[in-house]
Amino acid sequence: MTISIGIDLGTTNSVIAYMKRGRAEIIPIEGKNTFPSVLTIRNGEIVVGNQAKSRLMIAPESSVASSKRYIGTDKVYNLEGKTMTPEDVAYQILKAIKEKAEQALKEDIVDAVITVPAYFQSEQREATLSAAKRAGFNVLRLVAEPTAAALEYGINQSKDQIIMVYDLGGGTFDTSIMKVRNNEFEVLSVDGDSQLGGDDFDSKICEKIYEQIKKEKGIDLKSNNREGALAIQKITESAEKAKMELSELDETEIIIPNLLDNYNLEFKITRDEFNNLIMPIIQKTIDKVHNALKLACVTTDDIDRFILVGGSTKSPIIKEIIRKEIRDPYIAQNVDEVVACGAAIMAASLSVPDINSKRYVPDLKKPEINIKEKTVFTYGISLVETETDERVFAPIVERGAILPAEGGILGYTGLPYQENVLLEVYRGESRNLSDDEYLGELNLKIEGTSEEQIPVGAIFEIDENMIIHLTSVEIPYESEYKKIVKNAQNNKGKLNVQLVKEFIAKGKLKSIKADIDA
Repeated sequence: MTISIGIDLGTTNSVIAYMKRGRAEIIPIEGKNTFPSVLTIRNGEIVVGNQAKSRLMIAPESSVASSKRYIGTDKVYNLEGKTMTPEDVAYQILKAIKEKAEQALKEDIVDAVITVPAYFQSEQREATLSAAKRAGFNVLRLVAEPTAAALEYGINQSKDQIIMVYDLGGGTFDTSIMKVRNNEFEVLSVDGDSQLGGDDFDSKICEKIYEQIKKEKGIDLKSNNREGALAIQKITESAEKAKMELSELDETEIIIPNLLDNYNLEFKITRDEFNNLIMPIIQKTIDKVHNALKLACVTTDDIDRFILVGGSTKSPIIKEIIRKEIRDPYIAQNVDEVVACGAAIMAASLSVPDINSKRYVPDLKKPEINIKEKTVFTYGISLVETETDERVFAPIVERGAILPAEGGILGYTGLPYQENVLLEVYRGESRNLSDDEYLGELNLKIEGTSEEQIPVGAIFEIDENMIIHLTSVEIPYESEYKKIVKNAQNNKGKLNVQLVKEFIAKGKLKSIKADIDA
């Protein structure tokens, strides 16, 4: 017997939910609705969750928190002789989630919908997907966190509406505008920052404390020694607690006895002081909101509901600024759990019900949902313009394309008997390459080398999980393929991908799956 779940794999905490008799319910793990996204190694054993978070204070050098910010990158953690990547950490957390949720429900769990920040890049999504598969999940879909939040709010509503979600979690920020009609969720625009969240609020408090310690003791805590690392972790934990207290109180005090040798920390901070510290961070999120409105070609008057989700939206200053600069926000009943509940709704929609499950209800109709998500980046390559001899960014799949999306471009060999073509792959929105993000090289091998120029196609496909797949295809200079080349020449080099795929399906053209050499 199996059951499908929704997982909000968070930077600070993760939340798991499932559908029970037509409603999304949280699955408590170790008696709590949130599960810390923390890993530690204790005597050679990997521990995750609440026990791992407790060890952050006493063994920071063998513990990892907030690793989601670095998933899909080349960051490496060295913990008690074990080398781990952020993907490895995510795998261990997801494995524990699976085991503990199965214990709680007393059923097997295989299918899952996992949420990711809307602004996660392809490599970050791919690493998340890989971690989940390693943990034993069949991932039905990766869903953007604000989309999942909108699902929880907008499902089975009788009215058409435009929803805007402001999702500020522990480590990431997303904002998304969606048009909802008859359980069809069309993403109009997305903006965000995968390196901005509540952790940055904590860091602002920490920096003030470091300044005080340096002034009073002349000690720079950031010097890389064990005593400094332990003190930093204690300060970080206390700063997070102070941030939470300032959601309710006008003033709080951080007291840490014996923080350092012969030094007891006493640090007072008021809510106004805290608000001033974090104001630049909040303003960045407001700028993102305005940009999302601009991209969607709507105004605040067009938004029917502005929804706040994510634990970091509990700070009163956020509600005040949004009310002042945007409009009155709708505050979800439990901002920490909304995303997981939306993921559970999506999982129920995509999964095939297990009729042998004791939770199966024969007459219960599963939700019919259609999500139209869009790409949040433009992908392309560098090309030399023949008129100017200048290298420019040539878009292949443009930002805002409905997923799954695809595009292709035609290039040529530049030298007689050239054996391969190197394409530089970029992600960005500017024609000027220096403004865009360089991803690496795509090496297209030429089998039928010739003295003449040989057309070569590069096809970019972005699936419903917003993961990019690359294919190269060599196009021989023969009469039956001329229409592919002519079509591209008449369309500024853009390939008719469907036409190319028809030739590939008939076995007349050979395609090669390609990887970016970063």
